[in-house]
Amino acid sequence: MGTSDPQVVSPATAAVLGRFSLAHRAAVRAEWRAAEAAGLEMEIEEDDDVMFGAAPSIASTMFNRALGLTEHPDRVSAAADFFATHDVAGEVVLDARDAPGGVEPRIRLDVHVAAPDQVRPPAVDRLTVRPIDPDEADEWMSIVVAANEPAPELAVLWRSMTPHIARTPGWFLIAAELDGRVAGAASLFVSNGVGWLSWASVPPEERGRGIQRALISGRARIAEQQGCDLVVAWALAGGHSSANLELSGFSRVGQRVAIRAADLG
Repeated sequence: MGTSDPQVVSPATAAVLGRFSLAHRAAVRAEWRAAEAAGLEMEIEEDDDVMFGAAPSIASTMFNRALGLTEHPDRVSAAADFFATHDVAGEVVLDARDAPGGVEPRIRLDVHVAAPDQVRPPAVDRLTVRPIDPDEADEWMSIVVAANEPAPELAVLWRSMTPHIARTPGWFLIAAELDGRVAGAASLFVSNGVGWLSWASVPPEERGRGIQRALISGRARIAEQQGCDLVVAWALAGGHSSANLELSGFSRVGQRVAIRAADLG
C-alpha cells in the first residue's frame, strides 16, 4: 500500500490513512467518554475534521491532545490556542512530513494497516485469545497496568474507566490465556468497518513467548467477524511492537509524530 518515494502518497494510501485517522479519533473519543463517565473533567472540542481534548487535573497526554491535524496541519494554531485557553500542556499529532524543522517530536509512531485475512497467527502452544465478559474487565485492566506501569494517578483513572470501557458498544476487550492464566491483554475498537488495535499489554514476565503477535492476529480475526475489511494500529517507530505488526502481515504506510504544543512556539 506504500510508495517508493516517502514524500509521495498514492491516492489508495491516502484513502487508507484517512480511514486510519477516523478510526483513531473514534477510539480516542470512546476513551475520553469513558474517562468522563469515571469522573474526569474534560473539555472536548470537535468538528468533522479535528478533535481537541483538555483535562487540566491530569498531566497525561492521553487526555490532553489534538487529533485530525495530520489532514489539517493548518489548524495547529487553533489547537495551541485551545490548550492555552484550558491551561494544559497539550500535544499535537502530525504527519511526520509536516513536523517543523528544528522541533524534536516527543515520540514517532509508525502507521500499520492490513486486511484482516492477511494477518498471520504465530505458533504458540496452549495459548487462547478470546474476548472477555464485562465481569472480567477488572482482571483485564490489572494486566494492562502491570504491563504499562502508568503513573499512580493514571492507573487509578484507568481502573475507574474500566466498567465504562467494558460497556462501550464496539469496544472489545481481549485476553490471552496461556496454560490457564491471563498472560496478556489488548483491545479492539470497531468503527465504520475498521478495527483499531490498541492497549496491547504483556507483563514483563510473559514476554518473548509470541503473546503480542497472538493478540494481534486474534483481534484481526474478531474484527473480520465484526465485518471489518481493514485493521489498523500504530506503534513506536522502530520498536518491538512495530516489528511484531510487520511480522504479522501489516504494511507500514506512514509515520506520525507527537509534538508538545509548547515546542511549536
